[in-house]
Amino acid sequence: MSYLTFHHGSYYFQLRVPKPLVEHHGPLIRTNLQTVDERFAKIVALKLAGDWLSRFEADLAGLASSEVEAIGSSLASQHVDISTTRNDNDVSIGSIPSPLPRRKPPASAANTVSDDSLLVGWKRIDPDRASTTVREMRAAIRFFRAQCKLPWSEVARADIASFRDQQLKKGLARKTVAKRVGMISTLLQTGFDAGVLPSNVARGLKIPKADIPTIVRRIFTANELTRLFDLPAYRTGVRPAGAGGEACIWIPMIALASGLRLEEIAQLRTIDILNDPEHGVLIRVTDEDPEQRVKTEGSKRIVPAHAQLIQSGFVDYISDVRAARQKWLFPALDPDHDGRRGANFGKWFMRQLRSRGGVNVQDPRLVFHSFRHTFKTLCRAAEITKDVHDALTGHVSGSVSRTYGEMPIAPLVRAVERIKLPVNLPRIVGGVRND
Repeated sequence: MSYLTFHHGSYYFQLRVPKPLVEHHGPLIRTNLQTVDERFAKIVALKLAGDWLSRFEADLAGLASSEVEAIGSSLASQHVDISTTRNDNDVSIGSIPSPLPRRKPPASAANTVSDDSLLVGWKRIDPDRASTTVREMRAAIRFFRAQCKLPWSEVARADIASFRDQQLKKGLARKTVAKRVGMISTLLQTGFDAGVLPSNVARGLKIPKADIPTIVRRIFTANELTRLFDLPAYRTGVRPAGAGGEACIWIPMIALASGLRLEEIAQLRTIDILNDPEHGVLIRVTDEDPEQRVKTEGSKRIVPAHAQLIQSGFVDYISDVRAARQKWLFPALDPDHDGRRGANFGKWFMRQLRSRGGVNVQDPRLVFHSFRHTFKTLCRAAEITKDVHDALTGHVSGSVSRTYGEMPIAPLVRAVERIKLPVNLPRIVGGVRND
């Protein structure tokens, strides 16, 4: 099984993602190991492989049972998929031999495996993990330890199943339980790979199908958008605390006209807005800056600015921010403790959406992410082909596997020109509506 490839003077870890999970992780996991030492690269690659395969199994466990049966062989066929990507520079780790009786770690060593030592080992495999992921792992350990005090070497599969069942009985969402069980499985896999635990007893544990259906997001109606764009921030120029200055005006309009995710908009830099002589104003979603993140590789994209966004005064706003020598398009946004520039804005927006003095929508299906659903619906209404509107929204599915740069800009521009927004965006002059 090959998890390694040598490219541009460094070894890379790579692993194909099972088709049902491509939307969440992208088609290929690829990490620069930043080493030319083949032996070291093999060790790290095997640990990363165990980590990712365990995570995939946890994610797949969250799918409906019928879906799991349909893709049950996906992980097992990894060697077939990866072999098709080999080139002359690939380094094969070698096929994994048939299972042999494994020696159990010495009792003294196994019993001394602490929560912290496993956590440290897990973090060392990928030092660049997002702080949110580390926090989620710590929380999963804390919740598990509140129920099970056994040494890790004595934890049985029944203990993991009991933890899963207790979490479900508390009324937690099935997805949340699947994530916590998956985190524990990943931690156990780390100990197993390091040779300090005899096995990963959580691997492959299924999560029962939820009795209560997951809330499905809905789109904004024209009436709701009209009320939104008539909030005091638009009419009076008042910038409430937590609203991120001018962000409270422009972020909702950009979201409606582009389908960008909240964090994608919040982390835009002034240099990410391009004025192309042939295609006009383009919005670039990227993670080039250390403070920028994207959900998947497929999220990196170019989105042409809608004509109504231009007419609303967006270009004038960009010019003002650039004249002030600001790096960020919305410099007044206050990042949260995880560095997410849109998190606090999202809280303010939801208060405005639910408030009786705001938009006054109590439907839990309507949230900020509903802008994205609305945009996708508008694309379908304009009869834009799936590959094009997937390219516009950075959506990667099992039937559409695309990488950054493959979709020409011209079809995207033509597609956006066909999109008719449900309401006219307000014209902003001097920070207030002027239409």
